[in-house]
Amino acid sequence: MRCWRESAEHLEGALDMSKRLYSARDMARIAGSQCAGCGACCRGMGDTIVLDPYDAWQLTEGLEKSFAELMGSGTDLHVEEGVILPHLMMREDTGACAFLAEDGRCRIHPFRPGICRLFPLGRQFEDGKVSYFIVEGGCIKDGLSKVRIDRWLGIDDLPSYEKFKSEWRALLRTLEARIAAEPSGEVQRDINLYFLRTFYMTPYSGMERAGDFYGEVKERIKAFEKAVL
Repeated sequence: MRCWRESAEHLEGALDMSKRLYSARDMARIAGSQCAGCGACCRGMGDTIVLDPYDAWQLTEGLEKSFAELMGSGTDLHVEEGVILPHLMMREDTGACAFLAEDGRCRIHPFRPGICRLFPLGRQFEDGKVSYFIVEGGCIKDGLSKVRIDRWLGIDDLPSYEKFKSEWRALLRTLEARIAAEPSGEVQRDINLYFLRTFYMTPYSGMERAGDFYGEVKERIKAFEKAVL
């Protein structure tokens, strides 16, 4: 799975016209009938399954746990381009995702993170437009069949989700530049702590549907940009 891990670290980037690109309503050969119980794409991923606020919200709602309760029991933190971000943990003994059951099935499948939903796809951005591509060497299974990408992702209100992903990526790029330009390690730490509190540690309470979340996170982005960037 080395190719998938390398791709997972660069799944969301600038547009690369060397790849065949798809829209969310296009058909792509990505569905495997032998997927159930395989679990190959859930192993050896290190800290590359990064969680955005939508992922964290889905996990806390689905598992009925706070973000703090998930830390160390399925998720952990790492530094990426100076920014502290949460990710799914891999077990030290098996190298498998902490949420992969012994039968090779995902225990959080209904509310799995966006990177897991994408597999074996990647996502690219250009001027706010989102496109998808098939990761070379991603799925190890043969005989993949075609499925429409939006149905494969299974995300309610996908256009709003794609807009959120584009805005979130832009925020991270700006935050990385802000931290890189900050000479004080103490200030860098304070910015990261404020970032985690704003988007992950503070619950998204009273959210009954995805639209509620998108409105709330948009307000948090505005407040964070005004305070820090």
